[in-house]
Amino acid sequence: MARILYWNIQQFGINKINQIGKKRDLNGNRLQTPESGYRRDVIRTTLTQNTPDIFVVVETSTGGGAPGTLISAGGSTGSRYLLGLIRNWLGANWMLIPPVRLGLNGVTEGISVYYNSANLDFTGPWGWQGGGNASDSVANIGAMNLVNYAHPWNTILPLGNVNANSNINANRAFRQLAGQWQFRGPGVGVAPGPVLGFPNNFNRTPYLTTFWDNANNRTIKLMSFHASPKKNQAANGTNQLSNIQEMTVNLAANEVGVIVGDFNVDIFNTYFEPIAYNNLTGAAGYTRAINPTANQWPDKGYVCTMLRSHNNARPWDTNGYSGYEYVIQDSFSSVDNILTRYGANAGGPAANITIANRVTGTPYNRIVNPPGNAPEGYYVYETGMDQNIANLPVALPLPPFGPNGVGGYNPGDIGALSRFKGWANYRRIRSTSDHMALIIDI
Repeated sequence: MARILYWNIQQFGINKINQIGKKRDLNGNRLQTPESGYRRDVIRTTLTQNTPDIFVVVETSTGGGAPGTLISAGGSTGSRYLLGLIRNWLGANWMLIPPVRLGLNGVTEGISVYYNSANLDFTGPWGWQGGGNASDSVANIGAMNLVNYAHPWNTILPLGNVNANSNINANRAFRQLAGQWQFRGPGVGVAPGPVLGFPNNFNRTPYLTTFWDNANNRTIKLMSFHASPKKNQAANGTNQLSNIQEMTVNLAANEVGVIVGDFNVDIFNTYFEPIAYNNLTGAAGYTRAINPTANQWPDKGYVCTMLRSHNNARPWDTNGYSGYEYVIQDSFSSVDNILTRYGANAGGPAANITIANRVTGTPYNRIVNPPGNAPEGYYVYETGMDQNIANLPVALPLPPFGPNGVGGYNPGDIGALSRFKGWANYRRIRSTSDHMALIIDI
């Protein structure tokens, strides 16, 4: 098995984890803000409590430029700075696939994919041609025209070549490979199919990165996607994933297809959810990891993936464990997901899907036999709030029983809301992202 941690880290860039403030030290140097330190700690503990083999960060800032070219500005420095932190936390074998721009104009974003090169070989599937050019297929560039990445991207991939057993880019240099950002639908005869939009040509495209998994003698095709926030575009863009040939008809026997992302379609939305997912989970053959409960509280809270702003979140037990009133409860409550499909010789099925809830912690096992047989998750994550540190106030009491669920304050408890919302507690988690991470074994 290989373990994947996916996370939409809201507006990820250098200021998220290394923001320089106005205060100065005795030598006149401006100091890092404590807020970025809090966020960095939330990311660190999410990574280290259950170490993945691949870590996907959606919503990386890009700077201006054409689709398929390397990101710049705060996302560029932030993604490489995080790589340095990850190498300190998890080891020097961790690498970063150079992120490229996805989409056009004001909707452009990047996706940062980190991986442990001791366990996996990055295999592309596309190549790098240097300069200000976009990544492209190795066939279009020409194998002899592939080049190494230039500074500052030249050391984020390992030296060496892809394993000879890989069915994608065997023996090619890691530092000349790139992720794929453009896709075509079914063709007619030998003619290639049309370039796909998601759903339009200006929307962000998915990002495909491939890996050779030597321990399991297979290829991992990892597609990461951040759909439009507009519901209709999100549903149709997600549906379009079912037309990507690399992930459907061209998935080989020793390949596993994995689709992770923020699909911006709530699994409880009875109109848009079928548009988004029916073809993926039907003809395309994918299995969705997170699925609706009975669409009522408290069992609905077990599958929510989005957090309210710190100004609107509440620690009350009104909705019961595990959601309370800090998760978003409207049509964007559960929009992050993971889908998998296995070739005949690629292992499977996927297992241990867990929503990495850093507010209450996981698994959601404080209630025996949860309502509606709601999923508890598998991996253990401690809360990221300071209630576990001695002599500090309890931010969200667990597991005392409230009138409607396990834990949470009763409305009107003096000081409860301010303790809960402070930087030592909920605000550091929500400031890191409005999404919870997902982790799965594939």
